[in-house]
Amino acid sequence: MLRILYAICFCLIGTAHAATPNWKTCASIGNQQERLACYDQLTGHRYNQRSALTRAWDLDGLGNPDSAGVRRLEPYRANRVMVQHTSRINVQPASPAHFAPPPYPYQPNELKFQFSAKSEIGNFRELELLWFRDFRLWAGFTQQSFWQLFNGAQSSPFRETNYEPELIGTFGTGHGEGWKLLNIGLSHQSNGRGNHLSRSWNRIYAQSGWESGDYYLLARGWWRLPESTSNDDNPDIQQYLGKVELEAHWSPDSDDEVTLLARSNLSLDQPRGYLQLDWSTPVRIWHLSHLSLQLASGYGHNLIDYNHNQTSFSFGLTFKDW
Repeated sequence: MLRILYAICFCLIGTAHAATPNWKTCASIGNQQERLACYDQLTGHRYNQRSALTRAWDLDGLGNPDSAGVRRLEPYRANRVMVQHTSRINVQPASPAHFAPPPYPYQPNELKFQFSAKSEIGNFRELELLWFRDFRLWAGFTQQSFWQLFNGAQSSPFRETNYEPELIGTFGTGHGEGWKLLNIGLSHQSNGRGNHLSRSWNRIYAQSGWESGDYYLLARGWWRLPESTSNDDNPDIQQYLGKVELEAHWSPDSDDEVTLLARSNLSLDQPRGYLQLDWSTPVRIWHLSHLSLQLASGYGHNLIDYNHNQTSFSFGLTFKDW
């Protein structure tokens, strides 16, 4: 009888241990939903129920600090590497503030890549101000480069690189759906070049975010900080890069994603803008990347092309998790 009781206890203990996952068990699960559910069971948190905007701006405070409580770098805008073909390459960039340089034999095919990261640098988790319940301060940085990789005859130069550091304050509403956040940001964007190829501007912007199910929407408007005429490399930049931006995201499942971005100068006399459609789906390359396709048309693919109208098609990889 005693042996039978020992056997029963041994089976119960073994079953209990088998039912409790460990980190290695969770990491080895190939299916994303099942893997997140395993981590949920292990940690007691429901990470797989966090919505896209909640994860992006840590609206629930779960975040990603290390054991010392220090925030790590995390993705901001898309991190990607893509091959791009444009209908009309800008061989002679010009601005009202500078004379046009001689034409340069750029090719319509090039490689473009973007690195973008942010980190929380401060917060007030129990803020009670108007419609808001918490506040977070972020530092962000985005770099976008256009490389004439296939233009061997001209030694494959970098055609353009844009740098954009930002300081962003996020006010969270505490809502599960609907209006979820208000971002107030200070942005400097420049291409780091001199003389007639220099382009730069500074902006203060406000951005609201709404979310429902598989959809979320970001709407942003900005005010350009004034510069003296002698220092302004692109005095007409808002006529082309606009004053408002709308970004709509749809994820029909946890992996695929469709994004539509639209900018407008809100002018009835000379309407100008930009449209960009992105689609991405997972590919099994280090479990980190998505195959992405992009179609874009209008003004402002980058700063040197801010007043140049073109249509481009791109394909490549977007890196989601790192």
